[in-house]
Amino acid sequence: MIIYKKCLDCGSRETEELKVDEYSCVECGSKWTKEEAFEAAYDDINVMKVSYGGFFGGYNEIDIDIENSEVSLGFTRGKVETTVRELNKKEITELMNMLKEVDILNWKRSYDNPYVLDGTQWDITLQREAGDLVRSGNNEFPKGWDKFGSGIEKIAQASIFQY
Repeated sequence: MIIYKKCLDCGSRETEELKVDEYSCVECGSKWTKEEAFEAAYDDINVMKVSYGGFFGGYNEIDIDIENSEVSLGFTRGKVETTVRELNKKEITELMNMLKEVDILNWKRSYDNPYVLDGTQWDITLQREAGDLVRSGNNEFPKGWDKFGSGIEKIAQASIFQY
């Protein structure tokens, strides 16, 4: 994903590179750096939905509404349980820093291990103004998954990625 070649002001992809990591919009004349584009791409995430589990163990579902500072948890192990709590600014900041650190916007769309029949399936949807990004896996995980899992469990205040 080349997030830095999209104008931060008008959204145009008609851009040009001025210098290394500096860009300009052909349409509106706006200028930005690669770092500014990186930050803007993560600031565009409004909601993150995470589903993790397996056929026999049920699924854990975590919805993090970043705009409204709220997290809801759903567990489907025989019965449905849902809990909701508010997040403070520090928790939101830690979450966003973790997402940047694991580089979630650049994860592949799908991670699959075809040699395992039963096991763990996961799905992450990042809702943004520019459109949803979906990342998923079947018994395979991207680099940074352990850090991602720890960060989500901290936000959820629950062990979600273990049975």
